[in-house]
Amino acid sequence: MFVLKGVLRAETQEKILIYLLCRESGYASAISGFYGASPNAVQKQLVRLEEDGLLVSRLIGRLREYQLNPRYVFLAPVKELLKAALKLYPAEIQQALLIERSRPRAAGKPLVPAKT
Repeated sequence: MFVLKGVLRAETQEKILIYLLCRESGYASAISGFYGASPNAVQKQLVRLEEDGLLVSRLIGRLREYQLNPRYVFLAPVKELLKAALKLYPAEIQQALLIERSRPRAAGKPLVPAKT
């Protein structure tokens, strides 16, 4: 699903930005795994978005973690645009983006949505 066609260069960029909006940060492998996209395509778009100033990254061990750049001049309007685009996504994708699981949860423990 490519809602922001005409605003962004590629569908992968939209997926990356939506993922980072909902989860606040992420790795290339986690993003590509979530969407079932090519890791190479995701990595190229992450580099491009970082070069454009929309994302920042940091190394954690051997992994590079990406997040939206808090100093980006147009961050607030971009977030509003992404939130509007997210509402057009199917409900199951929205739910999957909001539930962040970093390790197995105990049996019977309720799911807790991530912050948005």
